[in-house]
Amino acid sequence: MDLQGHLLYIDITQICGIGCAFCMYADKHRSGMSMELSTLARSNLAALINAPEVKRISISGEGEPLNNARVFHEILELSEGGKAFEFITSGFFPHDRMAAFYDTTNRIVVGNGDTCNIRLSSDSHHIAQVKWRAHGFSLDYLRKQQPAGLSFSFRSIDTDRRFTRDFLVDELARWGLEATVVSRNELEDVLQVGELRFGIDYKNLVHPAADTPPGYLDLHGYIEAIEAKVNKRFTLGSLNPPPQANGMDLTVKPNGDVYLYGIEHQRLGNIHFDRIRWEHLATHIRETPLVRALYSQPLKELLARLDGLEPVHAILRKANNPYWLVRELAHYDGLLERMVPA
Repeated sequence: MDLQGHLLYIDITQICGIGCAFCMYADKHRSGMSMELSTLARSNLAALINAPEVKRISISGEGEPLNNARVFHEILELSEGGKAFEFITSGFFPHDRMAAFYDTTNRIVVGNGDTCNIRLSSDSHHIAQVKWRAHGFSLDYLRKQQPAGLSFSFRSIDTDRRFTRDFLVDELARWGLEATVVSRNELEDVLQVGELRFGIDYKNLVHPAADTPPGYLDLHGYIEAIEAKVNKRFTLGSLNPPPQANGMDLTVKPNGDVYLYGIEHQRLGNIHFDRIRWEHLATHIRETPLVRALYSQPLKELLARLDGLEPVHAILRKANNPYWLVRELAHYDGLLERMVPA
């Protein structure tokens, strides 16, 4: 089983005061914690980041990662160069603090020979809660400062496509930037500003509320949209365009616990206490029947093995996202095992 082109997600905080209605981690925000880096944690993260098979390191949180910007910059400094980082944020700082944050981030990544894409949340939930909006400011910063190591993109949810398009065009106009939006597919738009292009990604709703209006992508529709985007069947793991094999998709939580993304009922270790290396994780995938199946067989085919079982259809509707599905199924004895071919 070949594994290449890994994704590393590092969640650096649970602290958040924004209060988005659709947030999957809202229950953790009141008593949440932020990541600190012990000596062993630095060693583990450095080994994970600098492995040649890693295609991207995504820094986010179960909260707003700007609340732990210091550790984000400490993580950037672990790189030995040639790495693509991304930082997912609401950009809620006042503009002078955002500029200082961008300056520091750019200085570190340029010094190491890396890049960092800043992904700004652009859905109606974040926009309604954030006073200092970073969208127009950030592209104005890009135009004036021309930071060699930074790029920008935007993220939203599928029910907010119209809102996001209108908001970005109107917001950029306030900064003297004329923009248009072109649709690429069901999950992607492109924001055009002169000769520059900025991606807009749309995710589907996790745990949609009972009163959510129709029109959002259900679980199967979301999987089909991802398959059309990457031109291959959907499995868990890092999906890479054919003919490249898929990679591992690893997430590190604020307390240091390590999981394969989407299979978060199986804790694989902790960066503060265990030695974590990609080769050990690959062995776990190959030797664990459930994980091997989830990584190697189309998820829709595995789910077909559960047809007719209660309460599977209710679980599919509730989770409504392939990366949250396994944790919901894990609450019911025997369901996950039923997915694994004999």
